[in-house]
Amino acid sequence: MTNSRIPGNYFAPRTYVKSEAATGLLSTRQGNRLLAVPETLLRSIHIALRKETGQAAPLALYTFGFWWGGSFYDRLRSEVESYYNTTIPQMNAVEFLAMMREIWAVHGLGSLTLDFSYKNQGFIKVTTENSALRLGTELGVAEGELPSYHLEAGFIAAWFSRWAGKNLRACATDLTINSGTKVEANPKHNNFLVGLAPQIEQAELWVKQGLSCSQILEKFATGDS
Repeated sequence: MTNSRIPGNYFAPRTYVKSEAATGLLSTRQGNRLLAVPETLLRSIHIALRKETGQAAPLALYTFGFWWGGSFYDRLRSEVESYYNTTIPQMNAVEFLAMMREIWAVHGLGSLTLDFSYKNQGFIKVTTENSALRLGTELGVAEGELPSYHLEAGFIAAWFSRWAGKNLRACATDLTINSGTKVEANPKHNNFLVGLAPQIEQAELWVKQGLSCSQILEKFATGDS
């Protein structure tokens, strides 16, 4: 006897998210409780950490995001492996990355695009669009400073660290300095680079110097440090 069942899309919104009309509670198809995080709370995270930690706010946000992303991966891993009857390392990479996009969408993390064409430079380029994690990034940013996307960067870094089994880091690129008006890196999407710590630290320095994502990748490609 062999199992010939072809699993469907586990994270299809109609089947993955269950609601209880009587209580207003949300849960996954396996019965795990889901929490709807209000926009006010996401914005408040940035305001509170900036006020409490000052210049250490980027590190605090990144650490919080990394913890959050790691817990998120660990929780979903058991569900995914149970449903598909295989471990994530044994899954076809293309199928797993397609599933990642479904995971991001159904959990309100926006649209996800992954670009592995820079793997020879040691990077994965991650683009998110309309992510809830970007809410509040512009709050409390002083004039002349860059907006902080460290919460989302930490979240992404933790996910890829768990998946690759390596300690990876991430940083946002293509940021716009606060000129005293509205601060926003891009009205539609954010670009992140994921890689080993030494490379990401160098990339962060170039981001502060105003280099774009494509310029940073070109520097790594030509060995210009």
